[in-house]
Amino acid sequence: MLFRGIGRTFSTDEDQQYETIDAFWDELAAKYGRANLQGLGYGWTDRSIEYVIGLRRGEMEEANRTVKLPETGWFSVHGRTENLGKIYETIYREGRLDFEIERFTDDGDCEILYIRSARPNEKA
Repeated sequence: MLFRGIGRTFSTDEDQQYETIDAFWDELAAKYGRANLQGLGYGWTDRSIEYVIGLRRGEMEEANRTVKLPETGWFSVHGRTENLGKIYETIYREGRLDFEIERFTDDGDCEILYIRSARPNEKA
């Protein structure tokens, strides 16, 4: 599966990615509508995250990044955006992710799809 959209690299120093990725979402939601977007996080380092926002259906003309994603092995969590911190706390208890896809609606619903490599005691 290919994920195509507008990509940027965000600093994770002092958790500033939350504010900057929020602003990125707001910028593109003003143009495309929040419910039409999905955000892909990947490539975490100790200091940064790669993040791409694309359309749920169709493609953005100004897309500058394409990421090849696994076809299977995804987990999905639905909830409310105001509980996003708790949702991620639960997801990250089992370790780092390889990829996450975030989807939000204007009325406060969210869906997080994620995938991680097998843990050390599991087969890949």
